Amino acid sequence: MSQDPALARYHRQRVDWSHPDPGLGGARRAVLRVPLDHRRPGERDIEIGVARHEARGRRQGVLLVGPGDDLGNSGLNLLRALLGSLPGELVEAFDIVGFDHRFMGASTPVLAGLDPDERFWVFHHPESFDAELRYQATVAAKCSARPLDLLAHANSRNICRDMDVIRAVLGADRIHYLGYSYGTYLGAVYGEMFGPRLDRAVLDAICSPDWVWRGLFTDFPPNGERALNRWCRWAGTRHATYQLGPTGPDVRAAYDSVVAAVDRGEQVTLMGFPLDRTLARLIPVGMLNSEKAYPVLADIVRHLLTGGDLEPDSLDFLTRMFGEPKEESGTVAQLAILAGDAAWPRSPALYERDMLAAAEKYPWTGAALSGIKAPAFWPVAPAEPATPLGTGAGGGDYLLVAADEDMSTPWAAARRMHEVLGERSAFVTVADTAHHRVFPFYGNAGLDALVTDFLLTGATPGPDHVCPNPDRLLEPAADGRE
Repeated sequence: MSQDPALARYHRQRVDWSHPDPGLGGARRAVLRVPLDHRRPGERDIEIGVARHEARGRRQGVLLVGPGDDLGNSGLNLLRALLGSLPGELVEAFDIVGFDHRFMGASTPVLAGLDPDERFWVFHHPESFDAELRYQATVAAKCSARPLDLLAHANSRNICRDMDVIRAVLGADRIHYLGYSYGTYLGAVYGEMFGPRLDRAVLDAICSPDWVWRGLFTDFPPNGERALNRWCRWAGTRHATYQLGPTGPDVRAAYDSVVAAVDRGEQVTLMGFPLDRTLARLIPVGMLNSEKAYPVLADIVRHLLTGGDLEPDSLDFLTRMFGEPKEESGTVAQLAILAGDAAWPRSPALYERDMLAAAEKYPWTGAALSGIKAPAFWPVAPAEPATPLGTGAGGGDYLLVAADEDMSTPWAAARRMHEVLGERSAFVTVADTAHHRVFPFYGNAGLDALVTDFLLTGATPGPDHVCPNPDRLLEPAADGRE
């Protein structure tokens, strides 16, 4: 693959690595320069914050970690979490590298003066369609008011171009890749754009290639209902502990009574903090991404219904969840990328129709996720089309990992990515598991060994493998549905 001569100065730039940072698991930080507009290198540059943890043993290459579990999360924070969890063989063999994607965190962050509640625009629960239209339009206007000259260059293709600059600066002809959620889409796009430079890639918690990007929102409500009802069924088996009801429907009715009280304007407080329509739904969303948090959610709902004291584990969880305000630059960049990859419909009538239909069919999050969203008001069109996936020009070998009960990136979405990537991908289902980002965070030893072996040797368990969960939390529903 030939190199654009105009990019040579970026690929050959000198990098000053910091001393090992204990706050990043001993990784060394650095700042790289990349073009704001890769079509016009040299015209204006931006900074990308990266960190590298050097291989401790015989080095096999670079393992680049995609930026974050979703669009709004820091890749450097993810790197820190991984360095405390990855199997030792990978830490021995690879330089493990993370980065914040453009316009957030350590990478030319963009701020817009968003109010605290506006940082939760994705899950904002509407009071009415007209009120939601005004709310989402305000979020878009704030984000695009001052830094639009930067944010017009926020899209996944440019992030992948930044990734290739990182590769070159690290002196790697090819990279290995590990990505979660939005990072799985980046891994697939990078493989199409820079195929010969991608070796082995693990995608875990996989976005459907058909989602870009309104489908990410409209696909959530049915998956959310299934995940919530699975937790309800689990809590019903522990009625003696939580007193939420002896069956799944009983528990669902108990939780729904809390949401209904909030929606009526009654004061419902969590640790003395009043819940609004969004938080009453968003807090469970955050916990249902991992069945390991099922006990905490049950304790919180018990607290909301009875006023009883929370358990210490619940207090610790909530402190981690809300101890610091949601980082604003991640929210701004998130919106810009969602709008920058593909144009959203502009018809308010379409969103109103979809919102009303989804609210009736999926009462938990249907109205919030299927209604109008801030990208519909973005003032500039995408600079280029989204990348077609699964073309003959793509490269890299992929291992796709999907927990069968993942709420946010469901099994069917991962299966669709497998169909698109075809023979370049092997597919692993992690059975009886509700967890977002399974490797290595869930602790399934069989899966961890399988992924480690793939990254070290390229070996796969076959094109379609089921990895059992020896610590299964809940028996499958008798009818196969929640």
